[in-house]
Amino acid sequence: MRRFAGGLLAILPFLVALPGIAEVEPLTLFQKAARAPLVLRARSLSDSTRRPQVEVLHIFKGSCPARVINIVPHFEDNGSPTPWLKREVFLRGEESMLFLTPYVRDDGKEEGPDIFSVLGADQGKLSIPAEGAGALEDALTRFVSILSLGQHDRQGTALRALLREKNPYLIEAGLEECGKFRLGLKEDIESILHLTGDRRPDFRAGALTLLAQIVEDSNASSVPTSSLDATAAASLMDHVAAAALLDAEESVRRRAVGVLEAIGGQAALALLETIGKADPSQSVRYEAQVAAYRMRQVKR
Repeated sequence: MRRFAGGLLAILPFLVALPGIAEVEPLTLFQKAARAPLVLRARSLSDSTRRPQVEVLHIFKGSCPARVINIVPHFEDNGSPTPWLKREVFLRGEESMLFLTPYVRDDGKEEGPDIFSVLGADQGKLSIPAEGAGALEDALTRFVSILSLGQHDRQGTALRALLREKNPYLIEAGLEECGKFRLGLKEDIESILHLTGDRRPDFRAGALTLLAQIVEDSNASSVPTSSLDATAAASLMDHVAAAALLDAEESVRRRAVGVLEAIGGQAALALLETIGKADPSQSVRYEAQVAAYRMRQVKR
């Protein structure tokens, strides 16, 4: 067993270095809609594993030359294995959302106008849920509308508006894209604070990331109107303190530590020192201790 473990450790660096492994990442629904030139709802017409046929039911993005198209699934090549990718399975009668790209052969040529590959080999097929199909379709329609705006400022405004929606697909996109491109503004704080109490831990964590960015940008701005008023600052502190002390998820409490550091002040520092001693997670305690140390250094 020791010999096997040693051999595995020896080849791990080579596995990490294999082409494609480092680039594989799970895409959100918005990212799939952005990257795929063709987005549609389809029904599988066969159980074929080679080139299943699907009937196009509705097109959200792009254009399709035929009512029935062929899908080329990802195939495992023994000469160039891709164990990190799974092969999409199409079952007769199954309906799914497909995110497609034109099929390109190994020689770089497109084989035909009605032949497609799924996005990312294994991220381009999404089964229609038994409940919530309407929310999924509404989200895709909204995403395509946002992507068509073109201008970055108009897209940014539209993405920020997603933070005030009820549809979880829209909220997910708003948190992810606003956080990635640092789009949040202080007028978004009320909507974001509401999300710190969402049942989904990833929504709570994403909301705290946005809050930290907004507070940091507000502190760094030379424009007086960018500062938070006393009421907004007090509400922000209350919500963040609750997340830092009471949230059951370690990842959420860690994000709350970042917001507390951004808020600054004696109350935030005292709370960080408490967290640094009492939080049940070693990583959260460490983050809080480091944040408190940095705050004390700034005060000197």
